[in-house]
Amino acid sequence: MAEALLRKFRPTASNPWDYAKAAHLLNRAGFGGKPDEIERLVRMGFEAAVNELVDYETIPDTPFSIDFSEIYSLLEEAERLRRTGADERTRVAVAQRIQRANIQKIQEIRESWVSRMIQTKRPLQEKMVFFWHGHLVSGYPEVRFAEHLYIQNELFRRMALGDYKGLILAIARDPAMLTYLDNHLNRKGKPNENFGRALLEMFTMGIGNYTEQDVKEDARAFTGWAFRGTEFFFNRAQHDDGVKTFLGVTGNLDGTDAIDIIFQQPATARWLPFKLFEFFAYLRPEERIIDDLAVWFKATNFSVGHVVRRILESELFYSPKALRAQVKSPAQLVVGSVRLLDGEQVPVRPLLAAMDQMGQALLFPPNVGGWPKGESWITTATILVRYNFSGLLMTGRMPGLPRRAGAQALDATRFVTGRPETAGEVLEQLTRRLLHRSLDGRRQFGLLRTLGANRPTDPFLLDGSTSAERLRTLTHMIMSMPEYQLA
Repeated sequence: MAEALLRKFRPTASNPWDYAKAAHLLNRAGFGGKPDEIERLVRMGFEAAVNELVDYETIPDTPFSIDFSEIYSLLEEAERLRRTGADERTRVAVAQRIQRANIQKIQEIRESWVSRMIQTKRPLQEKMVFFWHGHLVSGYPEVRFAEHLYIQNELFRRMALGDYKGLILAIARDPAMLTYLDNHLNRKGKPNENFGRALLEMFTMGIGNYTEQDVKEDARAFTGWAFRGTEFFFNRAQHDDGVKTFLGVTGNLDGTDAIDIIFQQPATARWLPFKLFEFFAYLRPEERIIDDLAVWFKATNFSVGHVVRRILESELFYSPKALRAQVKSPAQLVVGSVRLLDGEQVPVRPLLAAMDQMGQALLFPPNVGGWPKGESWITTATILVRYNFSGLLMTGRMPGLPRRAGAQALDATRFVTGRPETAGEVLEQLTRRLLHRSLDGRRQFGLLRTLGANRPTDPFLLDGSTSAERLRTLTHMIMSMPEYQLA
């Protein structure tokens, strides 16, 4: 039964691999794309399109690097002042400069990351970095050293579709995670349970599959796991080497042993596939789907890439239950809009400010559980911001953002290709670009009036400031429709 639910999609004459499905794949396995990018996937065929997205390591990538030398110089100055017994006022001033420098670098990391989301030729890789940031959560202000967050972001990129057990071991040794969940303070005789609890509850198994005693023993296993600078450091003197009983296994267990034991549990094989299916397909999947993915996950030695490929290739992924069934997160809305409108020249800072206003400040997660999902993104406080965001792209301004944070307005005439002669043809191109489908006659009427037309056959000339302004207004109206909030 489970295998039947997760059958591979096989295009047929009545259910072809078409523009709508290719757009859906690019939306979910990335952040969307322009019509020519979608049409290219259609021409490639279904299997080749999935392969290109999943096997992205064959595509050249341009890494980004951040220079942290200023912070290191300030840290050296602070250490010199401490050694020489400088007065408190001088030392506090340097500490404040270190804090400001770290905040500036965190902003630089955020801007660089969003630029990658927009420009990447490896959309699935960046989509997975985004997924991991919301699943294996760390952020400011708990993590105060910007380079630690940069290292973690690169870790997610490097292991995006790799071995999940290996990623869990790496994140347990990651300086940002060690700081965020206080495991660097986890010591023999005074175990700190924050990381151990999150490891079981959020990262690997889910509530109901372990006991409170398991949390305590897990915390003991990870005592002494700390860092020096940007490197993992095992402080043997602070490790509890006593006998522990964790998830039914007794012995002198350390953190590596605990991870081995966790990945022997049936719940672990189900937890991440459940999260991935919700992220890529739809919420609250049927139990039999997760049963199938769990078998596949374990059989492939916990390969994330194999599970993601199986989801993206499945019939269910292209079913009405999944198509246009996700509310766009702020990151998906902002980055996807820029990609759809070919707006790579838009400055990243106002894009980040808009995303922050919508409730998703990258590297500033609300808690260890990450951000909400689904309809939780649409509230009375955020819906107007989401609608106003298109104004930022169309006019360079957005309510709530200072004028200096604005962007240059996009040339709306570039959203229409060729030489359409009628208002209906223009509207068809824009709805296809932004909604990936046509609208019925009743929905078309109000939008046609924006173009100064009453019927689809009325002429529309793409010349002059009047036509450009009407196209900007039309684009803004389509992006403010409820349909545009869905992916």
